[in-house]
Amino acid sequence: MSTITSPEQSLDQRVQELLDKGDKNDRKAFLSLQYDMGLAWVHFPEGFGGLGIAPGNQRIVNDALTAAGAPMGIRGGIGGGMAAPTIAVHGNDDQRRRYLKPLFTGEEHWCQLFSEPGAGSDLASLATRAVRDGEEWVINGQKVWTSGAHLSHRGILVARHDPNAYKHRGLTYFLLDMKAPGVEVRPLRQMTGAAEFNEVYMTDVRVSDADRLGDVGNGWAVALATLMN
Repeated sequence: MSTITSPEQSLDQRVQELLDKGDKNDRKAFLSLQYDMGLAWVHFPEGFGGLGIAPGNQRIVNDALTAAGAPMGIRGGIGGGMAAPTIAVHGNDDQRRRYLKPLFTGEEHWCQLFSEPGAGSDLASLATRAVRDGEEWVINGQKVWTSGAHLSHRGILVARHDPNAYKHRGLTYFLLDMKAPGVEVRPLRQMTGAAEFNEVYMTDVRVSDADRLGDVGNGWAVALATLMN
């Protein structure tokens, strides 16, 4: 935890320092500095966009930045609202270091790869397979109703590594590169012609074990944490 004993005063000073040093006209640079100063998600660990203090203190930061007309980072949606807090809690330091900052600055967009044609409301019934091959996993399966998949760099993915285990116990959670060979995104056209939703097909997609989030077989618990954010 941070040694800050008076969050309001300390955050006021820190935010003012950010406003003094940061260029509000350079969104990427400003948000990068905000992250480095621990003001992206104040409840995240120090060194990873936060200060390790109560999440309610984020309002102090947000209100001050809004009043100053500063750019705002990505905190909502799949990336900021679901992927980031899950990585902060269940990820290792390498994963936090790799993914949290570009997620906050908006350099990388994320989608959710949970729902399947035969597993919508019953996530634990999913059929997408993950087979271990040395230090990689080979993913095969289909996801559906994936918002923004065509615009995403990464996806949070739950797949079944053990088809013989009880359905909640045979799942593992991955951080998928949406541009990896074997990933195909197909738009689902609406009556208006727009395509906000997509089908995502994965055919022999190789994912490094370094992009496994949490322990093997703990995918159900990590997925629940994601959905509760």
